This record gives sequence, C-alpha cells and structure tokens, in this order.
Amino acid sequence: MNQSLSYVELLTGASSSKNNGSFQFSEKGVNWKIYLEQGQLRGAANSIRLPLALNYHLRKLGFANLINIIKSIPASELEIQNNEGDNWLEGGSWIPCLRWLVSHDHLKLSEADQVLASLSEEALETCLWLMAGGYKWIEGQCLPQQVTTAGFMSQKLDLIPLIEKFQNRLQKWQEFRSVINSPYQGLFLNLKSKPSAPILLKLAKFLKGLSFRELSILLNQDELKIAQLLFPYIKTGEIILNEPSFPLNFLPSIPQKFVDSGIKENAIKQQKKFKIACIDDSPIILDEMQRFLGKQNFEIFRIDNPLEAASKLLKIKPDLIFMDISMPKINGYKLCSLLKKSAVLKKTPIVMVTGRTGFIDKTRAQVVGASDYLTKPFTRSDLLKAVEKYLPEFALPK
Repeated sequence: MNQSLSYVELLTGASSSKNNGSFQFSEKGVNWKIYLEQGQLRGAANSIRLPLALNYHLRKLGFANLINIIKSIPASELEIQNNEGDNWLEGGSWIPCLRWLVSHDHLKLSEADQVLASLSEEALETCLWLMAGGYKWIEGQCLPQQVTTAGFMSQKLDLIPLIEKFQNRLQKWQEFRSVINSPYQGLFLNLKSKPSAPILLKLAKFLKGLSFRELSILLNQDELKIAQLLFPYIKTGEIILNEPSFPLNFLPSIPQKFVDSGIKENAIKQQKKFKIACIDDSPIILDEMQRFLGKQNFEIFRIDNPLEAASKLLKIKPDLIFMDISMPKINGYKLCSLLKKSAVLKKTPIVMVTGRTGFIDKTRAQVVGASDYLTKPFTRSDLLKAVEKYLPEFALPK
C-alpha cells in the first residue's frame, strides 16, 4: 500500500519492533530498497546506478589499488544474471565483481562486506533526505539471491544509531543550505572575480565542475569539511555552483531546516521568494509574464517545451503554475491532468492561460484539475490578481 509518512519514523519504528522485510520508498522516479532483519539493516540501495560509484567507495575505504584490477576482469567472469534489476543489490555487475575479487584473493570477504556496507549507508542517507513520496512494506522479504549466494552481507548493522548519525550530518549540511543544496553540485572557479585567496589558488585546477563528493576523494577529506572550507567563497560568488548532472539531479536535495518558532516561520515567509512556473510555447507570452511579475518577489521559471514540463516541474516544485492550453505535441489539458496525478504537484494551483473564452473550455479546464482560467490578452493587474488569489501569504507590489 502506498502512503506518505516520515521515513525516519517508519524506519525507527520497524527497527524498534524488530521487523523482518523490506521497505520500498519512491520519489521523482527513483526507488529505494531497505532490507531489515530483526529490525537491523541488512542492505540498502537505490535505483540510480552510476558506473563509477563502486570506485568511489573503494577509494573511500583505501582499496584504490583494486580499481585497475577491476578493469582487467573478463566480462564472462562477472556472470551478470539480472542486469535489469532495479538496484545494485538486485542486479548489475557490482556483486559479481566483488565476488571475483574475493575469489582471486584481492579482497577479503570481510573487506567486501565493508564496501557493501558503505554503499548501503550511502543509500540510507539519501533516503533520509526524502521529504515526501510513497512507501511499500514487504513482510519477510530477504536480500536478493545473488547477494546471499556470494556469502556477502552476513553482518547486520544497527539501524537506529545509523539514522542518528545521518540526522546529525544532515543538521551540519543544513548550515550551508542557503547556498548549497546537494553534495553532487559541480563547483567552478569564477574567473571574473579574480580570486586571490590562497585556498582558491591551490584548488583552482580542481574547481572545474567537480562535485563536493569528487573533491572529497581527491583531497582525502569528508564532503562536509569541503563544504565548510568553501562555503565563504560560494557566498561571495568566487565559486559558482552548477546543479547536479543527470541522473544525480533526481536524488533529493538537502532538506530545509525545520523551524519550530512561529515567529521565525513568519520571518522566513517574508524573505521567501515564491516559485512561479510559466509554461507556454510562445517566447513573447513568457517575456510578458516575466515582465509583469518581476523578480523582486518571485523566482520565475520559464518552460517553452511542454514535453519537458513534467520533469522540470518535479524538480522545481513551484508554488504556482501558469499554463497555456494550445501547445504543440501535448496540450494544456492533458499536461494539467498528468501533473495532477503526481504526488508532488497534485496540490499545486494551476492557472490555464488561453485566448478561448467558451463555457466548454472553462469546464474542461476544471475537469482536468485546473484551479483557474486566465484569458488572453491579460494585463499586469489580471496576472497579479491570479497570483494574489493562490499565494495570499505574500504581499505583491501594485
């Protein structure tokens, strides 16, 4: 059964109850699988499989010398039985690869388990950053056969201490959340600012798109320490951050820090820039909407290709969407219907923008889940009225 609940609460409760089985969590097309035995962690993985991820964990644990050995393993030796599995535990070459290293005495069984535990902990940490989504519990489900037949992961990990460790790490990441939203963001030196700080000059050759994670390996430092070191230069603009590359952009961002005080929450609302997405295949209409709304109170996201709208909106998570009805390849009615089926966007107000004024058109917009209807041509006042209606918390300049 798919539901929404705090994943920390779910995992902590299952651990305290000493449950046996697996959780499947999902968000934005990415799936996580968490296997428990007597409430302890047996393994965890997500469906984003990166070719160099195994190399990352080998380096992290001091087994960098094995990376070149792996390249020499004959493909026939890997015996991939299920390359279509949803994650590395269920299929792919990582388990056969480690099995080969153990059988040829390049790696002890206990060391292979260290690598697999590191991979599992990484998946668990990203899972704990999820803010919403569905979950499914499968009672009694054990680790995939390819793992158990290789003799791997016989040791269980205490889940609650791991959760506490990653919650503490999250709090440290959140200290940098004003400018850093993911450890997978690429860092670039801003050459226009003529950096003079010794640390920037020293790292200049690395600041060409490498992520915090990649820098942590090269510098043999924890990602958080790298973030703490470079945070001041990111704030001043001496270092520029790019969004994570595909498919890492589908992993959850660092969650915003929860604020208990109502006073603090109101202060944050006053500083917040609401996100408004404008979907239209006409650059002229997009220009007008951006000009009318301005940049002072809003973050405007222009989307001129309706086929790319769904994936972009899932990432942006806008507070309000303006959408043209008459667009090529997929019209506004169909796109609105698709968006309203998404757990992430189903509560986001969608205002249909069109030159059609008929009763049938307006009725059809309501049927597919649109919140309102804005007729072209519209004035700045018309547009701001629609914004004020669905974002009443924010005062707009008239």
